[in-house]
Amino acid sequence: MKNFLTNIKNNINNFLKINPHKHWNFLIYTFFSLVLALMLFSFYLLYEIRNDKIFQVTLTEDENQNLLKESLLETTLNTYKNKAAKIAEIKSGGTVYGDPSL
Repeated sequence: MKNFLTNIKNNINNFLKINPHKHWNFLIYTFFSLVLALMLFSFYLLYEIRNDKIFQVTLTEDENQNLLKESLLETTLNTYKNKAAKIAEIKSGGTVYGDPSL
């Protein structure tokens, strides 16, 4: 049992030691694998664009689609009509406002 525990302790110590060669190798392999993946993806996109298979959009025409709520549009138009009628009435001099203090 004592031999087993010392073996585990030695393995942990060896794992925690810093080895710059190991880390540089890891960084180089990671960098080149990312570059290779990006190159493969770029060639795939080039192939798709060349064959007009990328970004294919199917057009569906829906003529009944209404983007405005007609009830809100009607209330807005009625508000402007009422304002126009009040302005016309004021310009014609038809309304006389009384003095509220009397």
